[in-house]
Amino acid sequence: MPELNFEITGKDGLARTAKFKTPHGVIETPTILPVINPNIPTLGIGEMVSLGARAFITNSYIIRRSENLREKAEKNGVHSLIGFDGPIMTDSGTFQSHVYSDVEYTNLEIVEFQRKIGSDISTILDVFSEPDFSHEKAEYAVMETYSRMNEVPQGVEDTILAGPIQGSVYPDLRKRSAELMSSSQAGYLPIGGVVPLLENYRYDALVDIIISSKLNASFSKPIHLFGGGHPMFLSMAVLLGVDIFDSASYVKYARDGRMLFSDGSKELSRISTLPRWSPLYGKYSVKEIREMNAEERKKALSLHNLAAIFNELHEIKERIYQQTLWQYVETKARSHPYLFKAYRRILEYSEILEKYEDLSKKSTFFYFDRYSDSTPYITRLSNFSKSIGDGNPVILGDEHWHPGRPHERGLKAAYESSDRPFLLKWQNMLVPLELDETYPVEQIISAGGQVPAAENVTSLQETPLSETKLRDFDIHRVRTIADYQFGIGIGERLFPDETVVTRSRNTGRIRGIFLAGKLLATLRAHDGFFTLTVEGARRLKDACKAPKHRVMVTDDSAEFNSKGFNVFFKFIISSDESIIAGNEVLVVNSKDELIAVGKSVLSGTEIKYFRSGVGVKVHKGILQGEEKEPGPD
Repeated sequence: MPELNFEITGKDGLARTAKFKTPHGVIETPTILPVINPNIPTLGIGEMVSLGARAFITNSYIIRRSENLREKAEKNGVHSLIGFDGPIMTDSGTFQSHVYSDVEYTNLEIVEFQRKIGSDISTILDVFSEPDFSHEKAEYAVMETYSRMNEVPQGVEDTILAGPIQGSVYPDLRKRSAELMSSSQAGYLPIGGVVPLLENYRYDALVDIIISSKLNASFSKPIHLFGGGHPMFLSMAVLLGVDIFDSASYVKYARDGRMLFSDGSKELSRISTLPRWSPLYGKYSVKEIREMNAEERKKALSLHNLAAIFNELHEIKERIYQQTLWQYVETKARSHPYLFKAYRRILEYSEILEKYEDLSKKSTFFYFDRYSDSTPYITRLSNFSKSIGDGNPVILGDEHWHPGRPHERGLKAAYESSDRPFLLKWQNMLVPLELDETYPVEQIISAGGQVPAAENVTSLQETPLSETKLRDFDIHRVRTIADYQFGIGIGERLFPDETVVTRSRNTGRIRGIFLAGKLLATLRAHDGFFTLTVEGARRLKDACKAPKHRVMVTDDSAEFNSKGFNVFFKFIISSDESIIAGNEVLVVNSKDELIAVGKSVLSGTEIKYFRSGVGVKVHKGILQGEEKEPGPD
């Protein structure tokens, strides 16, 4: 098998953009592989490439059983047969085997044929599992598929083997299949047996299947959803970690006189105008398309349908870059009841999905309604707020606090003259006042929420105040942020009473945190979290035992990282599995000596799978000299 090279270029939770290297070129994900039927070509390769296709999938079983196609493929290769010199994946005939009970070739024969014709990604003859299969029958499909993968000789160098994840609708079987295939020589992991669910709009069942498969598979191998190419479900599948799709839907819908759109499909007979993004716009009127003969109309609608798919994928890629995919899925889910049912199912996994979300996002957090309370970021904030307790709190409403504004009406003085927790009424929950400038508390656009009544609370007006200062607001603020960012109890160890806090002259916000004249950290304006200096990293290291917040690198790499160079995955020996993507991490050598401090690109769970690309973006190495507070903003 060729050396795996799957490099992450961007992420938004489990969603990611990446480059996947194959023998005939790089596939940039997320993307779709249009299905090519070599017997019945509908669109030209050039037409599909012009719409965004950069790789294709065809069926090796169909090619092999046709004497004419087989001879051409064996002589000149599948790329010549298709007329495309980029990446081509071949399916094995599993669906035909399932429908017709058997095919005339064995697993080894069909894999060897795919290799012979030069397929970039070759699929084993797996065992298809229907959604209505019994657990026993679905389990057989899982184990037989794994057995067939193990039949293939080790050390295949000229093709990437695809090992389908089966298991019907049973999460335990999907989990087992994902683990087995990830441990095998498969370099590519399609999720199989889902087309019947897609055709019946059972998107909530698909959510369970994708999550069970994705979270138990190797994160360094592409996840492919077989047959999942309808634009309606693409964004939701990508949100859950699917990288690649394939589909013949662009032709199938066209054959039935239907047109694909991002929120569903529509009959041509019910369309009045064409959207501007359609390649048919300005070329034909709807009336002219209706009056075409059947073959011309099928080709025209196929062109439109494929454009709809790639148009949606372009939107998804941009959403990943902007880190707004979740809000895109949340808004799009309202376009169809079955999608909304699936979205509500996703929210049930929020506790699990939270660990894959970055510390903060580039974008503002959108709060729509009570369903937003179950999103991963609100779950993370809610869990933290509950963990620190309430202790007969002082509850602050909008009359005392406004996001993004300096504290008004003596709020800081009142805080420092009391020893009670001060909590903000924020959406449908109460959060510590100290986090008022931290993502997502301040960085939010909200439709509004109702905070439930709390017991044993005191309003600001009723709060008994001491005549002496009982605590320092700035010190408590930076400690609470550190507790949220690095773990309960870290704040006090990281920032002792002697800590000095400086503020921006322009904004009045906290800027630098010093101890004994040395800068420990700066507070970022865009998300309210800390960027640590080397001195701050040393204190964090002393405050928590190994492997907490650590990425350990080889000693050879440590020499370069200490000078400020980034950490590459292939040099990482081990890492803390609880690392949050985008958070500060300590780069240490094999002796647990601090080498550098930087920002983790992926979560701790994901890091261990990768061998290609940058794992930590280092912003300071121990050999780079003393750090100073940034100048006035």
